[in-house]
Amino acid sequence: MKQILQLAFRRLILFFYCLIFISISACGGGGSSSPPTLHTVTISWTANPETAVNRAGGGYIVNISGQPAIDVPYVSGPLAPTTTTTSLLTGNYTVTVVAYSTLNPPGSTSGSVSAASGPITVNVP
Repeated sequence: MKQILQLAFRRLILFFYCLIFISISACGGGGSSSPPTLHTVTISWTANPETAVNRAGGGYIVNISGQPAIDVPYVSGPLAPTTTTTSLLTGNYTVTVVAYSTLNPPGSTSGSVSAASGPITVNVP
């Protein structure tokens, strides 16, 4: 009887050891996870040749999934800026760009903006 109890006790200890090991493995090794990190991401696109986009009141709206839209207005020179920089956490994002002008400014319910660019997926490591 004593041998049976010792064998049962050893199996019970082995069971708990395995259970603890599996629990630690499932939570990433038991260490603390690192906090989310912001990464600087630069997005650029080809200029829209429409004159109204490239003068005062024109520009672009950059849409990034899960983020507020970014307004990139015309400032000066022959073309509106075609680059913006933002900070994103690690993950996958879908990005599209639309052009606008004084004929159809951002947020306008009258008129329209250009069709959205084809979506691209940005992977932020």
